[in-house]
Amino acid sequence: MIMASTHAISGIPSLKTFRHSNSNSPKFPLSSNFWTSYYSHPQFPNSNPNSNFLQLSLSLSSSSMASTVRATSSSASVGTSSSSVVVGESDLLIVGPGVLGRLVAQQWSQNFPGCQIYGKTATTDNHDELINIGITPSVKEAMLPCQFPYVIFCAPPSKSPDYAGDVREAASSWNGKGSFVFTSSSGLVDCTDNGNCDEDAASLAIAILKKNLRSRVFLGCDNHPLSRQEIMDLVIQSGKFSGRFEGFTGANDSLGKRLNNSKTRAEIGWEPKYPSFAEFLKIM
Repeated sequence: MIMASTHAISGIPSLKTFRHSNSNSPKFPLSSNFWTSYYSHPQFPNSNPNSNFLQLSLSLSSSSMASTVRATSSSASVGTSSSSVVVGESDLLIVGPGVLGRLVAQQWSQNFPGCQIYGKTATTDNHDELINIGITPSVKEAMLPCQFPYVIFCAPPSKSPDYAGDVREAASSWNGKGSFVFTSSSGLVDCTDNGNCDEDAASLAIAILKKNLRSRVFLGCDNHPLSRQEIMDLVIQSGKFSGRFEGFTGANDSLGKRLNNSKTRAEIGWEPKYPSFAEFLKIM
């Protein structure tokens, strides 16, 4: 698993990577990038040795791949009374439908009109908001009535006492047909409104979800790595901001990140919205 932390002005949020339990994850700081990974048989160490979270039904033949799956549950909608739920072949479960998750939901519904999108949350605080944008919400403690062909995990570790358990639970909600994606953003901010830069993260996550790949890791970046000083130099040279840059406070960190995702771009067919930070400054 990779934890990324960055203070760049603009860029693509970093995503964590986790791999099969018998594989060592790389550990190094990332900037303006993200990782995603898919598993045909995801494996995570169980906190409870008697737990069987990940006994997923993945041995389905092509003849059993119906366009919908009917699951009978004790929930009519998520968390209510008895009924059956029809799961469409493009339906999506978002675990942690925050900023990134909502952008994924918006773009996914545009790609697949008529699909159903479900969201698992830590609290009920934003359920009305989620319903208004077309996401059927439930708290993470609620038992889902079925498994889903597409599952994306966007929940931050800071809000969970058992993050690994949450990931196991999310993986157990996948039926093995489409894709399961694990993501994590580092919360980079946009220099125009000081908001999170999640749009590129959402578009790449969806591009990978649609590929239905297995056991893969992908990297998203603009292929133009910059140090903090280089970022500020470009900002000053752009002439689009008033004021004077006095320098950095705290430790002198050269960062030293050099990333290239040409392989990801070639395979996924994805490009960031802006080719580079310098190009972004010219366009804005």
